[in-house]
Amino acid sequence: MAKKALGKGLKALIPDEGFLPSGRSDDESWVQKGAVGSLPVEKIRVNPFQPRKEFDESALEDLMNSIIENGVIQPVTVSREADGYELVSGERRLRAVRKAGFRFIPAYVIDAHEDSNKLELALIENIQREDLNAIEVAQALRSLISNCDMTQDEVAQKVGKNRSTISNFLRLLKLPPAIQESIRKNEISSGHARALVNLPGQKEQIRVWRTILQKKFSVRQTEDLVARLFREGPKKTAPALPAGGSGKFGQIETTLRDRFATKVRIVEKKKGQGEIHIQYFSADDLERILDIMQHD
Repeated sequence: MAKKALGKGLKALIPDEGFLPSGRSDDESWVQKGAVGSLPVEKIRVNPFQPRKEFDESALEDLMNSIIENGVIQPVTVSREADGYELVSGERRLRAVRKAGFRFIPAYVIDAHEDSNKLELALIENIQREDLNAIEVAQALRSLISNCDMTQDEVAQKVGKNRSTISNFLRLLKLPPAIQESIRKNEISSGHARALVNLPGQKEQIRVWRTILQKKFSVRQTEDLVARLFREGPKKTAPALPAGGSGKFGQIETTLRDRFATKVRIVEKKKGQGEIHIQYFSADDLERILDIMQHD
């Protein structure tokens, strides 16, 4: 037990053991699927499929102080292994409890012996409850698809998001490494990134990204810049679309251009017939437009 002392805050009044339930010994006879109790932190190893790769030390310090004062509000989730326990979710809480010097932590026990189940549970828990950056989410989603042999539709159902949202996250992994690192460091937001990924080439993406950093563009300013670049089109390589018909379609064209972030023209023909031309600049850009049509 911790020695009680004046002037040392609430931690001086909390046992070093941490969070042992009242009237319960520190043995593990209570452990079974669906049970909640306290486990030794030294017996819990982290989940290798944890989507979060970076932990802000200042935020951990704040969480540690909150835990010292208020306790662990939400138990961590673990699966039982032959030599201890493997963390399924709650690594920030586990780190903060260790940082506080406590030996025990509240835990909820599940049965997740298959790696795919552990990955799925860790991903869902973190996306729903943790503040992952967009690249961590995208990498976790890609890992779920590749390691668990799931489709984007199945992933969307598991994590409770639209398929278009899953697709948009995955497209961020096509951005240049420098931009992905910028997202990790919170230099730009996921909103900036979603606008950048619409640009047809990495050279253009890097150029606009540098503009965002230099001029401290908001997401809206970035979206406006990207939309303007699409309206102007590539200087040499992109063929021009046919000129529009009468001016009465001007507002409709503008609405569609803003909707798809690309050039749109309406060509009026005889007897009220006509055509809508939507321009795309790459296979990825076409996929983006089709995804908007199908799911948004």
